[in-house]
Amino acid sequence: MPQIRRRVRGLLQSVGYDIRAIDTYETKRPIDFIRSRRIDVVVDVGANTGQYGGKLRDAGYRGWIISLEPVRATFEQLKARASRDPQWITLPSALGREAGKATINVSEASVFSSLREQAAAATSFNQEARVIRQETIEIARLDDLFATLPSGRRFLKIDTQGYEQDVLAGAHDCLAEFLGVQMELPIKHLYQGVWRFDEAVLFMSSRGFEISNIIPVSYDNDDPTSLLEVDCVFRRAR
Repeated sequence: MPQIRRRVRGLLQSVGYDIRAIDTYETKRPIDFIRSRRIDVVVDVGANTGQYGGKLRDAGYRGWIISLEPVRATFEQLKARASRDPQWITLPSALGREAGKATINVSEASVFSSLREQAAAATSFNQEARVIRQETIEIARLDDLFATLPSGRRFLKIDTQGYEQDVLAGAHDCLAEFLGVQMELPIKHLYQGVWRFDEAVLFMSSRGFEISNIIPVSYDNDDPTSLLEVDCVFRRAR
């Protein structure tokens, strides 16, 4: 049998294909963490058009979703998507360290819109990351918003294109109330002034959270075996 496998593999390799053993470990998704903690309130910061909330619903999650998106046109799409779901709340705001107004750089592909200035690597990675306009948006603090959230077992997801550190700075008092935090973190920076992966891990450790799981998001076009960004799920340390 091993000899047959070698012959088949050699034949496939000769035409550019390969056979590899299936990993014995399954990839764990954020929904698996959410289920394991019996989460019933998810705060979705940087919701864009509601992709994350939609995936939660498709996976069977039936608890509260509170989605925040500051870009007006993108928020309208999010609002329409959530409009028939009585447990999906949408808010037209960003979160940060201070409440007020700010200018966001809106990209051709809205998922790249950011309060940070882009690095050259952004459009090298994807030409649709290019900034096409700027927009004045509202910023709130999670500490100020927290009392208005539904009560329950809470999970925080942050995907704000380099603004994650500022979101957490505005959650100084309430962060410990979350059982888990998911953040998109950079390995290679697409935005200026963004913390490094190790700085994010150290910050979360200082706030009582440790890594639960790391999920690849994208790979470097210049080095396709190297990660560009990851989703990192942190659990509240016991």
